[in-house]
Amino acid sequence: MLRFLLNANISHETAQFLNSLGCDAKTATQFGLGSAEDSKIAEKAIKEKRILVTFDLDFGEIFYFSKEAELWIIILKLHNQTVESVNKHLKGLLDSKILEDKKLKNTLMIVSEGSIKVRRKP
Repeated sequence: MLRFLLNANISHETAQFLNSLGCDAKTATQFGLGSAEDSKIAEKAIKEKRILVTFDLDFGEIFYFSKEAELWIIILKLHNQTVESVNKHLKGLLDSKILEDKKLKNTLMIVSEGSIKVRRKP
Protein backbone atom coordinates (compact mmCIF):
# COMPACT_ATOMS: atom_id res chain seq x y z
CA MET A 1 0.00 0.00 0.00
CA LEU A 2 1.31 3.41 -0.94
CA ARG A 3 1.60 5.84 1.97
CA PHE A 4 1.48 9.59 1.44
CA LEU A 5 2.10 12.66 3.57
CA LEU A 6 0.46 15.71 2.02
CA ASN A 7 2.05 19.04 2.83
CA ALA A 8 -0.24 21.71 4.30
CA ASN A 9 -0.61 23.30 0.86
CA ILE A 10 -2.42 20.20 -0.46
CA SER A 11 -6.13 19.90 0.33
CA HIS A 12 -7.47 17.34 2.79
CA GLU A 13 -9.88 16.46 -0.03
CA THR A 14 -6.91 15.02 -1.92
CA ALA A 15 -6.08 12.87 1.11
CA GLN A 16 -9.65 11.60 1.09
CA PHE A 17 -9.40 10.94 -2.65
CA LEU A 18 -6.16 8.96 -2.29
CA ASN A 19 -7.62 7.00 0.62
CA SER A 20 -10.66 6.13 -1.53
CA LEU A 21 -8.23 4.63 -4.07
CA GLY A 22 -6.75 2.31 -1.44
CA CYS A 23 -3.78 4.43 -0.42
CA ASP A 24 -2.88 5.54 3.10
CA ALA A 25 -2.82 9.34 2.86
CA LYS A 26 -2.45 11.75 5.77
CA THR A 27 -2.04 15.51 5.79
CA ALA A 28 0.68 17.41 7.62
CA THR A 29 -2.12 18.98 9.67
CA GLN A 30 -3.23 15.55 10.90
CA PHE A 31 0.27 15.11 12.34
CA GLY A 32 0.17 18.57 13.95
CA LEU A 33 2.60 19.92 11.33
CA GLY A 34 0.33 22.37 9.54
CA SER A 35 2.68 25.30 10.09
CA ALA A 36 5.90 23.34 10.65
CA GLU A 37 9.17 24.03 8.89
CA ASP A 38 9.75 22.05 5.72
CA SER A 39 12.60 20.09 7.32
CA LYS A 40 10.24 18.84 10.07
CA ILE A 41 7.72 17.70 7.49
CA ALA A 42 10.45 15.88 5.55
CA GLU A 43 11.62 14.21 8.77
CA LYS A 44 8.07 13.03 9.46
CA ALA A 45 7.77 11.61 5.93
CA ILE A 46 11.00 9.66 6.46
CA LYS A 47 9.97 8.43 9.91
CA GLU A 48 6.51 7.37 8.71
CA LYS A 49 7.88 5.94 5.42
CA ARG A 50 5.54 8.15 3.41
CA ILE A 51 5.84 9.80 0.02
CA LEU A 52 5.76 13.54 0.58
CA VAL A 53 3.46 15.45 -1.81
CA THR A 54 3.73 19.23 -2.07
CA PHE A 55 3.51 22.31 -4.27
CA ASP A 56 6.53 23.78 -2.48
CA LEU A 57 9.60 23.87 -4.72
CA ASP A 58 11.83 24.35 -1.66
CA PHE A 59 11.51 20.63 -1.00
CA GLY A 60 13.76 20.10 -4.03
CA GLU A 61 16.62 21.64 -2.04
CA ILE A 62 15.78 19.53 0.99
CA PHE A 63 15.93 16.46 -1.23
CA TYR A 64 19.29 17.33 -2.79
CA PHE A 65 20.93 18.17 0.54
CA SER A 66 19.38 15.30 2.47
CA LYS A 67 21.58 12.38 3.42
CA GLU A 68 18.56 10.20 4.08
CA ALA A 69 18.05 7.31 1.69
CA GLU A 70 14.35 7.00 2.43
CA LEU A 71 13.19 10.44 1.29
CA TRP A 72 10.71 10.37 -1.58
CA ILE A 73 9.13 13.66 -2.66
CA ILE A 74 6.56 14.47 -5.32
CA ILE A 75 6.47 18.16 -6.20
CA LEU A 76 3.36 19.18 -8.10
CA LYS A 77 4.33 21.97 -10.47
CA LEU A 78 0.85 22.59 -11.84
CA HIS A 79 -0.60 25.78 -13.28
CA ASN A 80 -4.05 24.57 -12.23
CA GLN A 81 -3.78 23.76 -8.52
CA THR A 82 -7.44 22.96 -7.91
CA VAL A 83 -8.31 19.81 -6.00
CA GLU A 84 -9.68 18.30 -9.21
CA SER A 85 -6.46 18.95 -11.11
CA VAL A 86 -4.25 17.64 -8.31
CA ASN A 87 -6.38 14.51 -7.96
CA LYS A 88 -6.29 13.93 -11.73
CA HIS A 89 -2.50 14.14 -11.85
CA LEU A 90 -2.00 11.94 -8.79
CA LYS A 91 -4.44 9.38 -10.22
CA GLY A 92 -2.40 9.43 -13.42
CA LEU A 93 0.73 8.67 -11.39
CA LEU A 94 -1.03 5.81 -9.63
CA ASP A 95 -2.36 4.42 -12.91
CA SER A 96 1.12 4.57 -14.48
CA LYS A 97 2.40 2.15 -11.81
CA ILE A 98 5.63 4.19 -11.55
CA LEU A 99 5.04 4.64 -7.82
CA GLU A 100 5.20 0.88 -7.30
CA ASP A 101 8.91 0.79 -8.17
CA LYS A 102 10.60 -0.01 -4.85
CA LYS A 103 13.88 1.44 -6.14
CA LEU A 104 12.38 4.93 -5.95
CA LYS A 105 12.95 5.30 -2.20
CA ASN A 106 15.43 8.14 -2.73
CA THR A 107 13.60 10.02 -5.44
CA LEU A 108 12.34 13.46 -6.33
CA MET A 109 9.50 13.54 -8.83
CA ILE A 110 8.33 16.76 -10.42
CA VAL A 111 4.87 16.41 -11.90
CA SER A 112 3.61 19.04 -14.29
CA GLU A 113 0.95 19.12 -16.96
CA GLY A 114 2.09 16.55 -19.49
CA SER A 115 5.35 15.42 -17.85
CA ILE A 116 6.91 13.58 -14.95
CA LYS A 117 10.57 14.23 -14.21
CA VAL A 118 12.33 11.73 -11.96
CA ARG A 119 15.55 12.53 -10.12
CA ARG A 120 17.30 9.86 -8.08
CA LYS A 121 20.22 10.11 -5.75
CA PRO A 122 22.78 7.28 -5.86
